[in-house]
Amino acid sequence: MFDVLIQDAYRLLQGEISPEAGIKLDLSQEEATPLAVLLEQYDMTPVRQCHLLSIYIAIKLALQRHSECSSLAPGEALTRKVLDGDYLYSFYVELCLKWEEYDLLSHLAPIIKQLQIKRVEGRPEDERLLKAWELFLQLENNRSTATKAM
Repeated sequence: MFDVLIQDAYRLLQGEISPEAGIKLDLSQEEATPLAVLLEQYDMTPVRQCHLLSIYIAIKLALQRHSECSSLAPGEALTRKVLDGDYLYSFYVELCLKWEEYDLLSHLAPIIKQLQIKRVEGRPEDERLLKAWELFLQLENNRSTATKAM
């Protein structure tokens, strides 16, 4: 079931990315699978699952593009990776706002900043991204359960 979700998220994301950006969604399905599996454990609409997974993929792609910069010599390829990564970071913010995922945005923004700082320091902690999503989903589920109980 999560294979369909991943494919839908890639299609949605490809449709949302500006064609002028020329960004290819080359993140492997294995990279998106952990969040897809996690999302299916929570009670939410398929549309929202797709939105959330699309946001996650955009962030993972941004991290990927920036991580590739360290192996490139100065020039056009390096510039392209930096610009793609920067575009994708701003793009995930745009998607959160478009799909009214304000709580997600405020939850992820400081964590992504911390991930970026750790990478610059040579201590990548990318596994924190999935943990942050898991915490967000748990907190949201707890709020939803509490609201229904009232």
